[in-house]
Amino acid sequence: MAVGFLCVGALGAVALGAATDARPSGDLTLCPFRLATGLPCPFCGLTHSLLALGQGEIDASVRASPVGPLVALLAAISGWAVIATAGRGRPLRWPRPLLAFGTTVLALSWAFQLTQGATP
Repeated sequence: MAVGFLCVGALGAVALGAATDARPSGDLTLCPFRLATGLPCPFCGLTHSLLALGQGEIDASVRASPVGPLVALLAAISGWAVIATAGRGRPLRWPRPLLAFGTTVLALSWAFQLTQGATP
């Protein structure tokens, strides 16, 4: 169920970017981890990235968060998997290699975000 909500949120940001010319302010930080520590989390820049992706600005999307386009793709695939398994009444099972890949991408994203500097 939580995966479905995350998919809707990610794809909703892409759709919002496609439907509007919304640009989040660089001055506003909503990330609780960043507000508490001053350090970026692995997902910092993801909202900016997904909005830019929806507006067709691939370069801006990758600059905001290199995993943004990957997150959008995985949200679409995962959303489809959630709907397909819910229709059959079975829980969604994630293969271990996929979980390992996701964890690795998350760690690399965080390492990248940390190299970008800590500006609250």
